[in-house]
Amino acid sequence: MPVLYSLQFMMKMTIFPSVLMIAIFLMTLLGGNQPKNWVGNPGSDLLWIKFIAGPGDASAMLNPLVFRYAIGGLGSVITYSMMVGLVLCVLIGLNATKIITEKRLEFYREAQSNANTTAYYVAATVTTTIEQGFSAFVGSVLAYLILNPSASFVVYLWNFFMLSWLSVSWALLLSIIVPPKSVSTVVSFFMAFFGLLFCGQTQPGHFKALYSNPTLAVFAGIVSPLRFFVEGIGVSEARCLPQQSGYTVADEAFNYPEYEQSYPYAFDRTFMARTDAGTAIVQSCSGWFWWVPASLVVGITIRIAGAVAIHLSDRPKQGKKTIRTEIVDDFNKCRSGEKSIFQSFILIGILGFLVFSGFFALSCWLILRENPEEFSRFVMAATE
Repeated sequence: MPVLYSLQFMMKMTIFPSVLMIAIFLMTLLGGNQPKNWVGNPGSDLLWIKFIAGPGDASAMLNPLVFRYAIGGLGSVITYSMMVGLVLCVLIGLNATKIITEKRLEFYREAQSNANTTAYYVAATVTTTIEQGFSAFVGSVLAYLILNPSASFVVYLWNFFMLSWLSVSWALLLSIIVPPKSVSTVVSFFMAFFGLLFCGQTQPGHFKALYSNPTLAVFAGIVSPLRFFVEGIGVSEARCLPQQSGYTVADEAFNYPEYEQSYPYAFDRTFMARTDAGTAIVQSCSGWFWWVPASLVVGITIRIAGAVAIHLSDRPKQGKKTIRTEIVDDFNKCRSGEKSIFQSFILIGILGFLVFSGFFALSCWLILRENPEEFSRFVMAATE
């Protein structure tokens, strides 16, 4: 019997990573960026056009020729990141819900025995984050080996891990507030719907709209697991392009501001990294990580919301009073001196709200922060 249980446990632990690896392998092999997507660079023989034509004419003449290899290859990279990211966040999200849904009865039993609910939630969060993070790590290794991309491995490691970080955050929250029978449906819909619509490549969450509408940018950065994943990989690969390729420029390009509209970057070919242009346009294969702090804090904010939700949802099943009764009793006991104000349910609730508000405000700031020095010259192109 112990051997049978061990075999069942091993199968349970290996099924999901195997499915994830198969999905990443097939999508990378079939839909990943290939050398043929990067059409040969025509070189600098045509750059003389910029010296005999104005910015508008130069743009029309140069874009189809000089920047064709960069536009086609980068488009393939972005499409691949959307495909693999969408599958990854759905699979990780569904698997992450199991620690809540499959142990719900055990949780109710322990909660009725006055077990620490917060400790249970923290343990579930840490365990799931490690499990899904490891799966994402293995997936990033597999994708990098098959793709053999220009950007460093750290780029794919961070992007895959942070995608799992956000997916797990939302999966835990949704598995707490959604009825158990509907968790799989809701999580799948949430990951696919918000992930795809607000990843930066489709309306209404296209990068152009995100960088011109702060409210939409905050909304997309919080609800879409793919928001930073697509841009993170896309910009990192674009930074590897040669200087003067339509995305990166050299330090000695002193006439660049005058002719910036002849570049696909300023003509909304990608519209990525608008708030960190000073870093994004400098040629480098080390990656682009402006988005990491925002993604990290957003994940923490969602997990704090989950910690609050687990205390508020299904309280009768946890053997606890309703919120209204709890507040009234707590207030009366504090007023009569039976309970210290520092032990009151009301004070804990206020502190929890303040902590959540603080992290939410920090998330908004990190999503919207920009490099004013470098961003100013792109404002005109962004508003046209």
